[in-house]
Amino acid sequence: MKTTQKRRLIKKKLIQQKLDQFSKLNHPMMASGWLKAIRGSLGITIRQLAERVGVSHGSIDQIEKREPQKRVTIESLEQIANAMDCKVVYAIVPINSKETLDDIIQRRAADAAKKIVDQVSHTMRLEAQGIGEKQIKIEISRIANELIANGDSRIWDLQNKQRVRSCQNL
Repeated sequence: MKTTQKRRLIKKKLIQQKLDQFSKLNHPMMASGWLKAIRGSLGITIRQLAERVGVSHGSIDQIEKREPQKRVTIESLEQIANAMDCKVVYAIVPINSKETLDDIIQRRAADAAKKIVDQVSHTMRLEAQGIGEKQIKIEISRIANELIANGDSRIWDLQNKQRVRSCQNL
């Protein structure tokens, strides 16, 4: 195994250990946003918080209104959280909280392998050289394992995806 692959596997394992801690936090944002909810729970007024952050009370009000719309910066969240003796905990985690990074890679590799095998088996059928379903499953598994072993980024090619979730605001 190449040194870069070993490093990538070690890094992935360490990241997964950190992600496992976040899997328990699979809760949606409060309807009012976390800032307003925490501020209210702590009994801090908008004016008091604005003074602690060093901004106008209108700025805090606007940030609290934008947070539920996901239109605030992490920097703003951190500044306000710190002013309330709190911190922001930020992570990117699998959509399915029961899934690991390895699960995602395995699923993506299987999808890519299926596309590859489907293209080849279609051509073979046209040439009257079709193979059985059992052999197709074996080939999909073999190719998926090969893609994973090689760290092949083609598993993320768009043609191998069912559909990318909407990223309209990027």
